[in-house]
Amino acid sequence: MRDLNHQLKQLCRHNRDGSYVTQRQRERQLTRIANQLHALGYRGMQVRSLKPKHVESLVRHWQGESLSVGTIKNRMA
Repeated sequence: MRDLNHQLKQLCRHNRDGSYVTQRQRERQLTRIANQLHALGYRGMQVRSLKPKHVESLVRHWQGESLSVGTIKNRMA
């Protein structure tokens, strides 16, 4: 398993805020983000190495997929 995926899963398991559905949705979204960063060419990432440039890259990627502004906001929330 990639470092970022593993660290984000551990983070979700240690911080169990919200309902079970909320927890599961949060874990799925963070896994999706980690996978998309990997697909965008960011390799060997860790949670502490996440920077604004990574967020900007994700947003540009989502805009390229023609996602609505609301969907992008929800993914970032």
